[in-house]
Amino acid sequence: MKKLLSILLCACMLLCMLPLSAAAADRAQEMLDAMTTEQKITQMLMPVFRYFPDETGATQGVTEIFPEMREMLARYSFGGVILFAQNTVENAQTLRLTDAIQQANAVVAGRPQLLISTDQEGGNVTRLGEGTQMPGNMALGAAGDTALTAQAATIIGEELMALGINMDAAPVLDVNSNPANPVIGIRSFSDDPQTVAKHGVSFMQALQQTNTVFTLKHFPGHGDTDTDSHTGLPCVNKTYDELRGNELVPFQAAIDAGAEVIMTAHIQYPQIEKATYKSISTGEEIYLPATLSKTILTDVLRDDMGFDGVVITDAMNMAAIQTHFDPLDAAQLAIAAGVDIILMPVDVSTEAGMQALEQYIADLTALTENGTISIQQVNTAVLRILRLKEAHGLLDAYDASGLDTKLTAAAQVGSKAHHEIEWSITKKAVTLLKNDHNMLPLTGKGEKTVALTAYDNEVLSMEYAVNRLKDEGKLSGNVSVYSIQNKSLEEILPLIQDADHVVIISEQYRAANLNPNDASGAYSAKVDGVIEQVHQKGGDVAILSCYLPYDAARYSDADAIMVAWSAKGMSEDPRTADGAIKQYGPNIPAAFYLMLTSDEAPTGTLPVNIPALTKDYQYSDQILYARGYGITYQRTEDFTDVDWTAWYADGIRYVTERGIMIGVGDGKFQPNGIVTRAQVVTTLWRIAGAPEVEDGVPAFTDIAVGGWYDAAVRWAAKNQITKGTSATTFSPDDPVTREQFVTLLYRFAAAENGAGEMGLAGYQDAAQVSDWAYTAMTWAIRSNIIQGVGNATLAPKDTLTRGQLATILMRYQQTETS
Repeated sequence: MKKLLSILLCACMLLCMLPLSAAAADRAQEMLDAMTTEQKITQMLMPVFRYFPDETGATQGVTEIFPEMREMLARYSFGGVILFAQNTVENAQTLRLTDAIQQANAVVAGRPQLLISTDQEGGNVTRLGEGTQMPGNMALGAAGDTALTAQAATIIGEELMALGINMDAAPVLDVNSNPANPVIGIRSFSDDPQTVAKHGVSFMQALQQTNTVFTLKHFPGHGDTDTDSHTGLPCVNKTYDELRGNELVPFQAAIDAGAEVIMTAHIQYPQIEKATYKSISTGEEIYLPATLSKTILTDVLRDDMGFDGVVITDAMNMAAIQTHFDPLDAAQLAIAAGVDIILMPVDVSTEAGMQALEQYIADLTALTENGTISIQQVNTAVLRILRLKEAHGLLDAYDASGLDTKLTAAAQVGSKAHHEIEWSITKKAVTLLKNDHNMLPLTGKGEKTVALTAYDNEVLSMEYAVNRLKDEGKLSGNVSVYSIQNKSLEEILPLIQDADHVVIISEQYRAANLNPNDASGAYSAKVDGVIEQVHQKGGDVAILSCYLPYDAARYSDADAIMVAWSAKGMSEDPRTADGAIKQYGPNIPAAFYLMLTSDEAPTGTLPVNIPALTKDYQYSDQILYARGYGITYQRTEDFTDVDWTAWYADGIRYVTERGIMIGVGDGKFQPNGIVTRAQVVTTLWRIAGAPEVEDGVPAFTDIAVGGWYDAAVRWAAKNQITKGTSATTFSPDDPVTREQFVTLLYRFAAAENGAGEMGLAGYQDAAQVSDWAYTAMTWAIRSNIIQGVGNATLAPKDTLTRGQLATILMRYQQTETS
């Protein structure tokens, strides 16, 4: 007996020492071994029950399970289903629907639970009718704080799980490098791959903490396309090395951080995948898109990048696939490429569609049984799906008890507490790009402000901002809000005839919207007319950019431009809602709120470059507003030591309004104060967009890690703008001379051909300029960045004052953007 107990004890210890993944794999393997071929095939399918005819034959959104749907879910062991806004109208209704779906699947004992997915990206793409929308990915990129990104994703995950939705088709890891992209845009965090990686990983890890299955999309990248794969078949003519330097950067970061599921993109990459298919509609040979490419999904994603999680397709009913590929051919190619889950394979919105899905399943089963589809490939795919479900507790039997308790818990979805967090995050994303003569904030007493919305459903959004300010006792001035949807300029003019200030929403969804000569640009022409008319009467106009931020380049005549990052409207006033609050867009009210109060100021910065426009309204190669740019309200009257009639006044206004320089405390700017080395590199670092720099570059012994100038010094040293005063010291508190600063600025600008024939002729003290500063000083003079200090003198050895620094930086930036 003792010997037996000893053997059992040793066995238990060995089992305990096995990795958890091995234990999970054993359970998943046992389940896989017990499956029929049909069960394996259906585990690889994720259909959508979005619409279905009612008793009268009229199409309606599916908000509750219907008999044909229940029967199909009971008959087939689907891997999951995906829900859309038509399914998730109200919280209690959504929870009852997901509960009924899981119960229908659980009719057969021992089945794994379903993955129930939806697209709750935040911002423009959200499905929950009463959920908290959050400001969206590009807004989070503008806020620039991954902690806020995690906070937003946590609420999204908690709300999905509370409604029985255990999978989110998010986050988007596309790098929106093409301003003309018609489908990604503000769904992306940035046009910088490192920024996308940073926020994307933060988003996915926050979802993971809520036990929500997250889905990274759209691999290998949809950010540089000019065609929407919903309506066409995009093509990206980039090499693998080019993708690795940009599009693949966020995906690799996410894989390294523990990615679970990746969604494919229906995009051709002819320099990577050479195989073709004859289009069933056009007859032309087309390159296999990434979704159907073994080169991209197996060779690149799995072998090169090391991903061993679940690969799910983007919807297979999108035009990019449906127009060109036979459905069964597409399925075979996808499985052979390395796909695990086929999303929305057949339209099941009619009884005929339900029958078509049954035939589709039968055909794929037969193709697998006769060897056309590799059973080994199918087994590998299903095992990955089961392991994913195991990791999230979805191999256990579904617990259908306690629905009332679940309904009570679902009250957190779209709660006022969640909306207040959403409000706080959204305000931090609002980005101010232009504010001539300090038009904003609009706090003048007795003055009239008129706000014009592009669509009727945005009126309440702006009125909500006004009413919040009134509730808080912060609003002074007369504010009126009107919709100009379907109104001509002649109909708009009476609305603004006596306005001191006009705020008008601009919404650009595609590049053609910018061209007033294009039918799609009719609204922009209307905005031009408003600006002209208001200026003729002595008023001023602020543009509130509410979708793609690239319209900021369009309205150079506007007095102020603010970016809100999403244009979703509002159907009811959240202040008066009793119970669940219908989903609404927080971006418009948050931005308008900041326009109307001096108590708070916009702090967002651009996560994308905004290009200047050509004369025919095309995007040019010139950057008008650079990534990292953003200004804020500067209450210049707070600087009690500034003479606003002095020569340095314009420079101080310029740099403080843009956050390049700030005061020194207690209402002081100290225009005649001496500038230190730390202050100089910090101002240049801010102009560069305050980029993050890895720790330890370089090891200056006199720099306190984490100090206010630490990141700026490391950035300046890394970019060879300064090397310090010795190998180990930076001397942050040492004063800077005029020639030293000009040299630093010259290195920062990476200027070329700085020294010309003119040299330093005409300046009496030119001989005092150090040899190492000669080229930089000549460049600055030729560029009119410095003009001397009077009587034809340069005073190169004089210490630089804060007023001089502000003025030189203003001239430099005006030269760069001219």
